[in-house]
Amino acid sequence: MSPHDNQTTIGILAVIATEVLYGCSFVFTKDVTTTIDPFTLLGWRFTTALAALLILMAFRVIKVRITRSTVKPLLLLAIFQPLLYYVCETYGVKRTTASESGLIMAAIPVAIIVTAALLLRHRPLRQQAIGIGVTLVGVIGTVVAAGMTANFDLLGYVLLFAAAGSYALYAVFADRHSQAASDIEKTFVMVTAGALAFGTVTVAQHAASHTLSTLATLPFTHPSFAIAVAYLALGSTIGAFFLQNVALSRIGSTRYSTFIGLATLTTLATGAIFLHERLSIGQLVAGLVILAGVYIANRRTDAVARPTSNNETETSS
Repeated sequence: MSPHDNQTTIGILAVIATEVLYGCSFVFTKDVTTTIDPFTLLGWRFTTALAALLILMAFRVIKVRITRSTVKPLLLLAIFQPLLYYVCETYGVKRTTASESGLIMAAIPVAIIVTAALLLRHRPLRQQAIGIGVTLVGVIGTVVAAGMTANFDLLGYVLLFAAAGSYALYAVFADRHSQAASDIEKTFVMVTAGALAFGTVTVAQHAASHTLSTLATLPFTHPSFAIAVAYLALGSTIGAFFLQNVALSRIGSTRYSTFIGLATLTTLATGAIFLHERLSIGQLVAGLVILAGVYIANRRTDAVARPTSNNETETSS
């Protein structure tokens, strides 16, 4: 196996693990997201993640070196993910129904492809475009099968589309600046930005309502909150952020986008296995469609999108 094949394999395994980590978060957060303010959860999540990274640095398990030349692209990544993405997603989801937010956020792979084409002059291979289309149908199918409801909140829709756009911009800029810093350095800056921003907002909110003591004791008075924070900080933040940076630096943003539907599939599977949620026939069929889409997008080729500096027609190899 060539070095290129090794890097591609690492990238594919990393993006699959990323989507599994994101998909599993539903199991750990379902009981707390309805009772805990979203920014309180975000503040604890990113502050805990930063504390864990600082401990790893103190024991020299990881090494982080930020220089003047690397700080600019790293901050650019952090602005789009997690800052803009989570702010827009949090308020967008709050103003819309679960089915509305699910449908709009399903467009993230499409947003990544369009953004990569515009900013990087990368276009997907034909089979990638078909695969993403099939995956999108599968994700939409899971939402529809769960039951459609609507609030028709224009601002909510705008915020959700902005969240999808922010994620796409993060993915594309991470692709462009893949050599600017190590994957752990990218992760560290993203986590630090989230901890500073969301931690500050959380403390300010609780200070204004005179509930700082409640904020400080939440993990001790609410065990489910502590479990959710632990998983989100270690799994969905440190783990997923690091792995998605690994994936983006090795397979690029276009191919990365073909795997995003796996998070929805993981959510369905973990909900059924651990929360004993009954899946409808429609959801099962939609899950198979998602798998088919991922397979179509990645079969028979390394499928790395190429610059479209000329009018050549791309075909799968």
